[in-house]
Amino acid sequence: MKIGQENASVAIVVPVYRPDLTPNELISLKQCIQVLSNYPIIIVKPEKMELGSDFNAFPSIQQVSFPDDYFNGIDAYNRLLTSLTFYERFLSYQYILICQLDAYVFRDELAVWCKKGYDYIGAPSLHQPKYDALGPDSKKEFADALSANRVVLNGGFSLRRVEAFIRYLKIYNFFYPQWKGNEDMLFSQEATRLIPMKLFLKLPAWEEALQFAFEKSPAATYELTNHQLPFACHAWERYDPAFWSGFISVNQ
Repeated sequence: MKIGQENASVAIVVPVYRPDLTPNELISLKQCIQVLSNYPIIIVKPEKMELGSDFNAFPSIQQVSFPDDYFNGIDAYNRLLTSLTFYERFLSYQYILICQLDAYVFRDELAVWCKKGYDYIGAPSLHQPKYDALGPDSKKEFADALSANRVVLNGGFSLRRVEAFIRYLKIYNFFYPQWKGNEDMLFSQEATRLIPMKLFLKLPAWEEALQFAFEKSPAATYELTNHQLPFACHAWERYDPAFWSGFISVNQ
């Protein structure tokens, strides 16, 4: 069964693995609901799991369940996010915004990003530890690295055009075996490398994607954007939490 209202444009999808939240996950969820309250907010969870008392304060959120096996670790989650079944549940929406509970939304720019017409947008990221937490003096090093590599547009906070993802996965499944890696790599790195997949997703350049979300090396990124915060950030507890402490209060 598909969810949502006919012709609705976008919904926020929040994956939840456990019935109760950590303090920082609760901060992220409260901020998401406060800033993006004009849009449907949908919790995606295991079928057999009941949400805990942390969610009682948010009666407006919807729930959608998938088989429990999809929530047994990272590999299982990657299978869910690369399955047609997942996206077909959201066909009533043009876009979904995946907002994992290690993301933090600064302001409502969702309609602006939907209007840009991209099929997939996420925070530019490099899977090399030396780029995890570069300081403000390393903005050129980070920019050069982003320019020289096929970046991952991280899926933890990401905007996805539903019909485009369904088309992409149908074509990918016809030509290639089941994807085994991180789901966001399939929709970013591989979407710019594989033939014919590079024809089927419209992606932003990394420079524009930094305005959508920061992830790794936020201090260097903040210099690249001339001290402009993005729409949101991902993994704010993990990558340079000292930098984010100036913008995100954990005493909420």
